[in-house]
Order: sequence, then C-alpha cells, then structure tokens
Amino acid sequence: MERMLRAVHQVEALLDIDEGLAAWRGRHLNMVHRMIGLRVGTGGSTGKAYLRGAMDSHYIFSEIADLSSFLFERNKLPELPAELKKAVGFGS
Repeated sequence: MERMLRAVHQVEALLDIDEGLAAWRGRHLNMVHRMIGLRVGTGGSTGKAYLRGAMDSHYIFSEIADLSSFLFERNKLPELPAELKKAVGFGS
C-alpha cells in the first residue's frame, strides 16, 4: 500500500508541474498582450494568437490527467483471489 501511495503522490506532482506551466503560460500571454498588443510576435509568430494556441494545446502530462476516465466503480471490479489479497496486504 505504501508503494501505491508513493506512486499516487508522484503522479499528482507531475500534474502539479503541468498546472504550474499552464499558469505561467497564461501570465506570459497576458504580459505579451500588454507589451505588443495584437502585433506580430518574435520570430514572426502571430503573437497573442500563437501563444493562446500553445497554451491550450501544450500540456505535458494530459494523458495522466485523463486516466481517471478509465477507473471502474468498486462494485464492478472482480473479486481478488485470497492469495493475492494476502500478498498485497488488502483486507488485513
């Protein structure tokens, strides 16, 4: 159980990193809009429009966040064999 809890914390930390990067992108987008408005951005990009598109589509760990879609309800899970329950420490 300890290992599973550690894994859950690691996954949550990855999602926190992704959220932090998204927040930074949002603040950067606002700063760019204040500084250059709707003009062409550096490197010939479309400026604010380019950054908005990047902000909406560049998540590093989006697949991890989608995993909850695949969780089963407990009452639909098959019964674990007794020896497996004992091996992993469930039901003790």
